[in-house]
Amino acid sequence: MNNIHDSQIIYGNKSETSQATTTNYIYLHPGERSGEFERWKREIGGLLQIDQEYSALKPLLDLIVAVLEPNRIFLIPHPAIEKYQVKPYVEIILVLDGWKDDIDRKEPMVRSILELVCLKQRTVVFNMFSEEEWETGVEDENYYSMAHCRPKFLVFSGSPYRLTEPEAESLKNFQDNFSSKFNNQIRITEHFLEKCKTLLCEGDIVPDLAYTLFSSCLKQIYRTVIGTLSFDIPSLNRSSKKLEEMAAKVLPQLRGQLSRNADVYLNFGGDYLEARDGEIIGMEHYVSYVTELERLFEIAKIAFAQKMVVLFGSNNEIV
Repeated sequence: MNNIHDSQIIYGNKSETSQATTTNYIYLHPGERSGEFERWKREIGGLLQIDQEYSALKPLLDLIVAVLEPNRIFLIPHPAIEKYQVKPYVEIILVLDGWKDDIDRKEPMVRSILELVCLKQRTVVFNMFSEEEWETGVEDENYYSMAHCRPKFLVFSGSPYRLTEPEAESLKNFQDNFSSKFNNQIRITEHFLEKCKTLLCEGDIVPDLAYTLFSSCLKQIYRTVIGTLSFDIPSLNRSSKKLEEMAAKVLPQLRGQLSRNADVYLNFGGDYLEARDGEIIGMEHYVSYVTELERLFEIAKIAFAQKMVVLFGSNNEIV
């Protein structure tokens, strides 16, 4: 008899000569120190085990575990988009102890901690959920929770309870749901862009109207992504910067993809290109901004297709 944390481990061996078989078995019993036994189980279940390609993240994850004591950590890769020189990203989902109101109240502090520990990890994004919010999502079979928070993406667990993998049919339903919503929004966004180009090509246009057209298209691109993969479906009256931040939480490759000039113009108002002496500006001044929006739109479509492969393991055709 041996002891681990005062828990009894009883080894047994039974040999039956007549059948030439040997049976080995171990009985594990917590004994009187069940509290220590539970902590030991949590430690064993919570070991960080990540693929070698993400080994650079291990110090970061270890620090997050030490400082924030999360309930679970999920890690989801977002591949590079070589066609547009977009770097690969890693999405880290944290499930933290407490209620949703607790997390909302503590979020600024938690964000500050994450920003501090990620100074050298520019290609990492975080999504945070309270344990209550996450468990409710799993129990209700919320598409986001069930697709993202699965055993294949789990790298740390502070709970002795194992996750179960959704059935293949359920995963197919999740994929179909995401794809259907995204494709519907793609058609709306394409309509936005075509209308924008048509109005700009009709002749000279005042800067404020051009800004309104570009800003609306930009916000619609971000909203397409957010409404497909996130809990929060925002209205278009939010700022472009806020919508970009929300979109980058689910498709990180969208972060910082606008050039400096386009970012200034599309996020801070039409007066950036205000004509001299009230002169109306022609279409040629706006061609680069149309190109920026089309490039961002293509990145969003490619990034979404890549995420469907990561989540579900098969290519998702975008109509």
